[in-house]
Amino acid sequence: MFDKVGYHKTSMQMLADEVGLGKPTLYHYFPSKTAILYAIHDTHMRALLDGLVSSDDETTNPVDLLRSACIHILRQIANHPGYVRAFMDHYGELEGGMRAEIRAHRTDYFNRVVAIIKGGIETGRLRPCDPIVTAYGFLGMCNWAYKWYPPLASERTPEDMADALCKPFFEGLALPA
Repeated sequence: MFDKVGYHKTSMQMLADEVGLGKPTLYHYFPSKTAILYAIHDTHMRALLDGLVSSDDETTNPVDLLRSACIHILRQIANHPGYVRAFMDHYGELEGGMRAEIRAHRTDYFNRVVAIIKGGIETGRLRPCDPIVTAYGFLGMCNWAYKWYPPLASERTPEDMADALCKPFFEGLALPA
């Protein structure tokens, strides 16, 4: 519903009707619309964090790790486009502890991507670069796909799309073997 009519125009009654529950039952599980938005954010971040492979092993190729991260982002977009749109467009609606917790997850995720890039630079597998700016560029490229990938998801798998999306980025970043 957040995707169909927008977060601000969606009422708890509309949400209850959409999932086939009475409004009191919905309030039993979620005390507010913001709590539902938080659940979407939390679920999305946990899926992304669970899918992000660590770069602790020096033999692991950082390009493979970043490709895997892109695939997980694209898979979330393909499988849950409305949730991802709510995640991207309505982070600012979260308040207090809910927002702080999601911010901590986002920071953790970002720092883990930066660590993959730093590890790749340290092992000589990636060109020297600013790992923070590079992480912002990489995640911006992957995350912005929520705007255009959903209609293509039935035609191109997350793996295929990750390869097409990341190839120019990686070829500019990776050192020749």
